[in-house]
Amino acid sequence: MIIWLLQTNWVQQLFSSTQTTISAWVTGVLTVPDRQKIASLRDAFMRNNMSLQSHQTDYVFEVTDTIQGIQRFHRLYCAGDDKNPYLFGRNLDKFCQEITSSGILPIGAR
Repeated sequence: MIIWLLQTNWVQQLFSSTQTTISAWVTGVLTVPDRQKIASLRDAFMRNNMSLQSHQTDYVFEVTDTIQGIQRFHRLYCAGDDKNPYLFGRNLDKFCQEITSSGILPIGAR
């Protein structure tokens, strides 16, 4: 009887829905520290940089959407020699400094 009940579509959907909900919750909890670091980086850079134009601000929000995006930006434009069409000069220098001091980079990349 129990085996038959566990094999019904309704019970399978219930378990699947519960698993999906718990998985999303765990993922959300695990990303909270990253989200806090990203928010702090954005706040520190934007607060001290009123000279950005709207397309530059949009670009910073796009770059800082994920930790991986920030690390990639740093690798290409701060540590590397690639030219960035959106951030350059003092804006680029300041953003690179904020990234370096944010604690987002792996220890070897700082």
